[in-house]
Amino acid sequence: MTKSKKSAFLIIMSLFLGISAHSQQGSGFGFKGGMNFNTSGKYFKDAGQIFSSPSENMGYHLGVFFQLSSYDISLRPEMIYTKSKFETSLGAVDYQKVDLPVLVKMRLFKVIGFSIGPSLHYTFEEKFSVPENFQKTEPFGLGFQMGLGVNIGPVGLDLRFEREMNERKYSFENVLGKEDYKNQQLILGLSFMIPGKRIK
Repeated sequence: MTKSKKSAFLIIMSLFLGISAHSQQGSGFGFKGGMNFNTSGKYFKDAGQIFSSPSENMGYHLGVFFQLSSYDISLRPEMIYTKSKFETSLGAVDYQKVDLPVLVKMRLFKVIGFSIGPSLHYTFEEKFSVPENFQKTEPFGLGFQMGLGVNIGPVGLDLRFEREMNERKYSFENVLGKEDYKNQQLILGLSFMIPGKRIK
């Protein structure tokens, strides 16, 4: 792992642990879960695949978060377990990872919010249906998430786009020229903030 990725990992973990320590004071701790849809970047084609063959590029996620709010801006670190898979022309990839997004959330209206921020990933299991067609990559990765959400009381529903910055490669023996792909996802999540004293 490079120094820059190590630094990013330490910064995000420090933010998450430091802010989560204040959750004992009763403001903004919660749970979330939902579905993940892997995309190739051809969104209209992928949207058709989601409806015609929903299981091919779909996974799920579960996790916890802490939201620290001030007026219409919130800081929201999350710790998420993700299990998903996606199909390529050279075979399927099935993986499990831990995501550590740290999002800045801006409330645009009373119930609608826009979120954006970096996300650190640690992939601890990656399986290929045709192993010789892929090259193993290092488990740590850095990316970003952005999306829109709706909150009604303690319940939130959001749709995010996620893109990893580190490249994953097909094996050169099976593909003419250099071929890379970057993992991209559409993430639909449902969250619940534990009732109690929350910063508004």
